[in-house]
Amino acid sequence: MQTQLPSLRVMPCFVGRFLWLVLCSLVVDLPTCLSQPVVRGLVVSDSLLRAHVYNLAADSLQGRRTGTIGQRRAAAYCQRALRASHLTPVFKLDSVRTSYRQTFPIVFTNVATFGSLPGNSTSYRQAELADGPLSHQDSSRALFGINLGGLLPGLDLKKEIIVVSAHYDHVGASGGLVYHGADDNASGTAAVLGVAAVFDSLARKGLRSRRTVLFVLFSGEEDGLLGSAYFVAHPPASLTQFVCALNADMVGRVDDDHKRAPDYCYVLTDANGSSLKKTVEQVNAQTVQLTLNQGGYNTDDDPEQFFRRSDQYSFARLGIPVLFFTNGSHSDYHRPTDTAKRIRYDVLRKRATLLFQTVWALANPAP
Repeated sequence: MQTQLPSLRVMPCFVGRFLWLVLCSLVVDLPTCLSQPVVRGLVVSDSLLRAHVYNLAADSLQGRRTGTIGQRRAAAYCQRALRASHLTPVFKLDSVRTSYRQTFPIVFTNVATFGSLPGNSTSYRQAELADGPLSHQDSSRALFGINLGGLLPGLDLKKEIIVVSAHYDHVGASGGLVYHGADDNASGTAAVLGVAAVFDSLARKGLRSRRTVLFVLFSGEEDGLLGSAYFVAHPPASLTQFVCALNADMVGRVDDDHKRAPDYCYVLTDANGSSLKKTVEQVNAQTVQLTLNQGGYNTDDDPEQFFRRSDQYSFARLGIPVLFFTNGSHSDYHRPTDTAKRIRYDVLRKRATLLFQTVWALANPAP
């Protein structure tokens, strides 16, 4: 999740092809009969979620800061996961070829502040989307983020698209310390990849959704939602085809308000998402039965402005209905102590399952 203040300058451990096959076999406990479009018994595999979080939050990825080699290695890892789920690459390279990758340039400028920031700094680096480099000098000044996307085509409503997203970047390393970003947001990335794997398992058994599902992983979120802003400005399909967007950011921990009742999830939306709110509440009651935030869907008066600080907001500001799944903040937020071993994988599995069940319901509207 994007911080409201300039973040510290801010990690490869890769799963081999054979291990991918093993993990994919553990994705879901399938019911005995898949001939019916009822999938309430399906859950996302916690072993797969754990593998994704540990790989993305490894020291060797150095905090996955956008524009760094750690972020590029993380992109390669996520791309292999999308391919392992047999998703179709969506970004056009030319009239024939497509790619899982959407690359975008960003530049940094030093911005002076009124008063000092933590650490007595009087300026911070502000990142912005840039025009494509026109010269070698321009290229040397720009860094490049990478969005990743793969889709599973739907059946009779395949022109209608459900976007399922998370950001996989974090804030990097500073002062010899790695900011691992296990909750923020290896957890959300793992959830999206886990949901994609469940959809793939169903598709390989002949059960597909009516609508198309597009799985997207953004970089540049920590620098100001740059990856998602670029994506909606350069979408792989017309924005009019986007029915809604569901985003997961920080879904692996428990905040102070829920230490004694960890089976919860905050699900945020705005006025355009009222029907989505009803869907997620119905799905939750029929499946994982987490405690959802009551009366917390009104995001206008949130002093923390959580709704505007993650990638769903790039869609919401264009009027696209959205849902934002999160566990809220905690003491390890944007600290080196946000590590894989501190994730609550039992709770992450339930939230990832709620995400899957909600996506499935929205992708299969009643005839």
